[in-house]
Amino acid sequence: MTGTGDEAYDIPIRCLAITRFTPLASIEAMQTDICHALRCTGVLVQEHMHSDYPNFELFRHQLALHGRHEGPRFVFDTNLNHNYDHHGQSIYDAWTLPRFSFLTDSPARKLDKLGAFPNIGMIGVVDADFIELLSILKAPGKGAIPFQHAGPPPRKRMRPTAERPIDVMIVGNVSSKLSTTEWLDSADKGDPVLRRVLETCFEDCRTSDKSQWSALLAHAQERGYGISTPSTLCDLLQSLETHVIANRRRDILSCLGGYRTVFIGGGEATTDLAVDPEIDVRGSLAYLDVLDLMEQTKIVIDISPSFRNGAHERVFYALSRGAYVLTEPSRFLTHEVESDLGISFLPYDSAGVGNAVRDILDRGPAELDTVRQRAVAHYAGTHTWSQRVATLMPAIQKLYWPSAAIAA
Repeated sequence: MTGTGDEAYDIPIRCLAITRFTPLASIEAMQTDICHALRCTGVLVQEHMHSDYPNFELFRHQLALHGRHEGPRFVFDTNLNHNYDHHGQSIYDAWTLPRFSFLTDSPARKLDKLGAFPNIGMIGVVDADFIELLSILKAPGKGAIPFQHAGPPPRKRMRPTAERPIDVMIVGNVSSKLSTTEWLDSADKGDPVLRRVLETCFEDCRTSDKSQWSALLAHAQERGYGISTPSTLCDLLQSLETHVIANRRRDILSCLGGYRTVFIGGGEATTDLAVDPEIDVRGSLAYLDVLDLMEQTKIVIDISPSFRNGAHERVFYALSRGAYVLTEPSRFLTHEVESDLGISFLPYDSAGVGNAVRDILDRGPAELDTVRQRAVAHYAGTHTWSQRVATLMPAIQKLYWPSAAIAA
């Protein structure tokens, strides 16, 4: 460090943001928006774009330059992906280079990445319940903080409801075509106790706002089924999560008729997906094009039953485009639903989703526009990336530079 005392830190924080080219997914757009929010706080952000056409030499120079900086700096990446070794040690630990990784999935899907995560690193989770799961998995690092999904500032000009030609839009891949019986046959390993654990856990996750991992551990304990290793736990959770999501999306798509509905999504089960014939199935679409369609949509339905104490980013990007949102029940969004702030919860019974859509549309364009005014104002002050970054940066400063007076 140069200088002594607080004057050594009288310079802005630097951040190397490792992003990824993902035109069909939201990761790239989210990272771009998070970087914008960081810059608005005074952080000096340099971005490196990873892709299937890598420039490793450029990345090596950027990382080395960042690591040599003597002032406060950190690396920001997504989903624990950028683990690098330096003589048998994490390069972040070797260089005392703080790292914040934004985990957009369940930790159960990243067990292999967790093993290489640095001791100096910190993880942001999109569901506050995942903090306890990371503890169970004995994740390395300095701990985890809630860093729930969010969205960009709301669009300055939004179409009124009456000028939105799409009644309903559903976005999301359908990754399995298995019925529940077929899923149990493939997942129970011939063990009747495990089959009963998975069967009752699936029903619990389908009909309550319990986290999937806590439900699985509770049902396993109740029936005396031992889950002996983190790997076993994660394998079961991944299988459960895939089935819960795919089953829910298939159910809703099969019964949501009578509206001008657009479905955007891929996955192995979409080629022969049984959907209501009135639904316009468009397959995979670039995420920026999805955002454009949200501006033409009255109601965006988010079917993501994995986050019972968080929310999918589609909820917030839809709000930023002025759409009303129907999403899975989540303790994180209770206030917004109870206060009529542009969000309602989907019924646990998928057969009731059509009625939920009708109840919203029956409020009429004028009332929905009034709701939107309240909803967008609340969203802008509560659920943009600026609010998430406003929580993140003090946590990073306290953890890595506790005595520093850092310039904003």
